[in-house]
Amino acid sequence: MLTVTRMANELDDRLLDLFSEARETLPSAEFMQTFLARMERARRVQSMRRMALIAVLGVLAAWIMPSVLASTASAVQAVQHVVVDAVGEQSQPYAALIISPAGWAVSMLIGFLVLLRTGALRRR
Repeated sequence: MLTVTRMANELDDRLLDLFSEARETLPSAEFMQTFLARMERARRVQSMRRMALIAVLGVLAAWIMPSVLASTASAVQAVQHVVVDAVGEQSQPYAALIISPAGWAVSMLIGFLVLLRTGALRRR
């Protein structure tokens, strides 16, 4: 069984001495303004770095996307031939959609929605 011990209401002299020794004067207004300006500058630099990284990643994605889409298209066409032979001509009208950038974006959106629905993106 858990017992709870009452705290004493008495003031501890040693603790009071430590608190009184730790008291310091507040920094001046000049110091605080300088400090806040440096913090704001650091935030701005960090924000600019993030934007630059996003821009670089966007440029890299735009640069490699044609080759990714071309290899995806060739892979889809190879798989499509197997599927068309097995299923018939039913998937033929959708081939252009599957290998287009719009089709790729729609499939990514569907995948994202599936991940949301299954709860795979929730923080634990």
